[in-house]
Amino acid sequence: MKYSIKTLSQLPLILKGFRKENGLTQAAMGERLGITQQSYAAFEANPAVATFERLYKVLRLVGVEISLDRVSSPTNREATLPASETGKARAAPTASSPKKATAAIATLPKRPKTGSSAQAPRRVVSAAKKEKW
Repeated sequence: MKYSIKTLSQLPLILKGFRKENGLTQAAMGERLGITQQSYAAFEANPAVATFERLYKVLRLVGVEISLDRVSSPTNREATLPASETGKARAAPTASSPKKATAAIATLPKRPKTGSSAQAPRRVVSAAKKEKW
C-alpha cells in the first residue's frame, strides 16, 4: 500500500502506525537501533528534526521503503509549498514587483540587559548522555 506524506506533521503518526503494525514497542525499536526507549520515543515524536539517515534506518526496520514521485515541475512546486516546508519566509508581492515575492528575514527583538552582567543567559544542558545512532 502507498502512503503519501504531504506534510512533516504526518510523520509521527505514520511511524507509530508502522511500528505497531509490526508488533514492536518503542523499547524494541530502541533495542534494534542500539539506543534507549526514551531516545526512540523522542525520535518518533519529532522525526522531522532527525537526519534522513536515521529516518531511513527506522523505516527499514519496519519494512518500509521510500519512493519519490514527481507531482509537478520543480519551479512550480516551490511556489506552492508553505513557508514552513521550504525553509523560507514568504512576503506578499509588492506593487513594484508583482510577480516576485522576496524572502522576509525575521529578526528577534534584542533582550534588555539585566543586572550587572551584559552576557545573555547560558542555556542549561541536561546531564543525560546523548546517544549517537
